[in-house]
Amino acid sequence: MSNVAIVSVGARTAVGLNARQTGFLLRAGFPAMTESPLAGGDGEPITMAFVPTIDGALTGVERLCALARAPFDEAIAPVRDAAAEVHVAIDEECPDAALTIQVLEAMLQRAMPAARVTVVARGEAAPGALVPAAIQALETRRADVVVIGGVHSDHDPRAIAALEASGRLFSRDNLDARIPGEAAAFFVLMRAPDAARQRLAPLARVLGVGVGRERARPDNDHLAHEARGLTAAVKQATAQLAADGRTAGWMLNDLTSEMRRLYEWQSVFVRTQNILGNPYHIDSPAQRIGYLGAAALPLFVSMAATAWRHGYAPSPLALATAGNDGGDRAALVLGKA
Repeated sequence: MSNVAIVSVGARTAVGLNARQTGFLLRAGFPAMTESPLAGGDGEPITMAFVPTIDGALTGVERLCALARAPFDEAIAPVRDAAAEVHVAIDEECPDAALTIQVLEAMLQRAMPAARVTVVARGEAAPGALVPAAIQALETRRADVVVIGGVHSDHDPRAIAALEASGRLFSRDNLDARIPGEAAAFFVLMRAPDAARQRLAPLARVLGVGVGRERARPDNDHLAHEARGLTAAVKQATAQLAADGRTAGWMLNDLTSEMRRLYEWQSVFVRTQNILGNPYHIDSPAQRIGYLGAAALPLFVSMAATAWRHGYAPSPLALATAGNDGGDRAALVLGKA
């Protein structure tokens, strides 16, 4: 997989209007949780992280489009005219999913007219699960450019009501919960020789991909400590790393404040010490900028690529993991170009 390079990234989050701002401010530990324009069932404003430059009255598909357009333009800037494949994930539980898919596909198609655009409601693990097919398409020359991304927003009364009804809305009195947030991120994959011919410097490489499925979910009593799905995903993604005797010193995950997911990740951390190493730098951006949903893995790719480009990454190898409520898990191993 080392012949496939990440050549461009784009991001918009509660702390940054582009990938560089987001990467730098996350590196500095900048938090984004604040009082939201949205209220809970008691009428009190909730705590969440949101993009302050987007109209607070926008919700649903309009807000997702407003979130996605700028980082998509940022990522595709060097390849806008390419006949690319574009794969974008939204959350499984996205309200009005069919309409959202239709409108997002149309918007992205207008931004990149020669592309073939597909939007899927598969949640956090989807961008990782899409990478193997993207790499195959590039290596078999069925595609010259593949764009992968994710968009998520909890800035919607329906999303807040659902979190509150399930007891998963973060507050002073409910710390074992999800901090609402929103983000959009994208990355562009190309064969390294093709990128070089177009004078595009690789920012990072995809060195491994893995997927798995957990039994433990919010709606059942299976033990999160089992972590079979995430363990399988990480071991699959890091197989070549282990064979080469190398270790990843940077771990990026989608943990918020929910203990269920923390227990799962702790189990995997212990089981995979052979492929983890100094400086054991662990990044959990959602604990500072809110739940990332389907944008999690694309954002981690953006963070890693930006850090390597500007020389502040803690390690030349990074392991990124994410998962959704349905039990899907994905892992990516990224390497400095």
